Amino acid sequence: MEEQNNSLTESPAEGAFYSQDGSIDEMEIVTVTGQKIDVKKILLEFSYYEDIFSFVVSGYIILRDGLGLIEKLELTGKEFINITFGKAKGLPDRLNNTSTFRIYAIPKRTPGGDNSSEEFIKLYFCSEELMLSEQTKITKSYSGKAIYEIVQDVLLNNLKVKSEKVYIEPTYGLYDFNVNTLKPFETISWVSCYAKPASDNTIGADMLLYETKTGFNFRSISSLMKQPVFNTYTYQPKNLQQSDFANQLTTVLDYEFIKSFNSLEDINSGTFANRLISLDPLNRTVKVTNFDYAKYLGQTGGTSSLATAPNRLGKTQNQSYLGTLKMAVGNSGQKQKEYVQEGLDSLANDIYLETFVPNRTAQLSLATYTRVKIRIPGDSTITVGKTINFNLASLSASNGEKTLDMYNSGKYLVVAVRHIIQSQGAFQTILEIAKDKPKNSYRSIDNSNLNYKEASAE
Repeated sequence: MEEQNNSLTESPAEGAFYSQDGSIDEMEIVTVTGQKIDVKKILLEFSYYEDIFSFVVSGYIILRDGLGLIEKLELTGKEFINITFGKAKGLPDRLNNTSTFRIYAIPKRTPGGDNSSEEFIKLYFCSEELMLSEQTKITKSYSGKAIYEIVQDVLLNNLKVKSEKVYIEPTYGLYDFNVNTLKPFETISWVSCYAKPASDNTIGADMLLYETKTGFNFRSISSLMKQPVFNTYTYQPKNLQQSDFANQLTTVLDYEFIKSFNSLEDINSGTFANRLISLDPLNRTVKVTNFDYAKYLGQTGGTSSLATAPNRLGKTQNQSYLGTLKMAVGNSGQKQKEYVQEGLDSLANDIYLETFVPNRTAQLSLATYTRVKIRIPGDSTITVGKTINFNLASLSASNGEKTLDMYNSGKYLVVAVRHIIQSQGAFQTILEIAKDKPKNSYRSIDNSNLNYKEASAE
């Protein structure tokens, strides 16, 4: 057992050994009485997880316990765990900052094989802000506030996050919102639907709140994709993988396409077409707003994920608005009505429901239109929200020369990160990367082809 854990309890000598070396410098449980217990020596596996579509960081540890820790420490779900991890000493991603999380569950506790004096324990942890959000409600009125100011207020004043741990992108417009007994993260989720980035060249409302090891971020997906590339990762068969250490660090060990396309999901999620019916109870009006991917692409530019082919009803996928239908209450144009001018001060600012909601519905789906899971040597500096290049060789040779996949290579957004360190010190990072457009547009189908029309009509 001692030999198995040396790589975790002792820092390796200065310098790099293997691309998958990892080290846990601190792993201690802190009880409600302030007692600290170092569990590095009995650690079997450590897993740390970030997700751009999740509010907080989470993870788990698996321990091999022969001391009766649960009984001795009287673990009840009110404990904390301090964690510091990174590459082995001397490698480029060395981190010395410690993160503190809340232990919230023990879902598994099983005997240790044939040895009845040991047991395996799995402890789940998450950021304390999630626990706090579940334990409180907000009832508050915001008048003439930008949405980023509301998000900032919730984080700093309701969840007591330190200001240096908050990065918020400015948003467009001023709004009036009455928050009626919603949890803090529910409040942020609600107002985010109307949050347009302040940048002039962005469209829609694709703002998300997510946490990384550096803190909370309220960012736009479109602005994240415009960031410089963090690194380039290349997949090669094992017999062709580079032997020098620098290239090993950026080698993709394996990959899996989680989603290339899913036409049924695209229809039900409103990726290429959706319809919003907005009701204005004051004006007693109904407004229908259609999202058309072709028009959206004309505004944003770039390649297209859609092959334009009509169905037997004569409609292309971006014209089938009824696949996703939403209804909401809006206030568009209320202040322009003559009979409400006298009560102008009592009217809420326009939330631009018809402008932002249809776009957000599509944008959150488009953000992960192509989604790939790649496994690389451990790198604790990479976080969700960064962009990377993924080089994937084409399986079709051109004149005997290998080229990159013409659709799936290119720039991706990191939408999920899992760092895993085993007891032997092996450190790997699993990334889920996504993009909304292929590197090159797919061919458009010639709808004037008579044979195609006849086949579609059958």
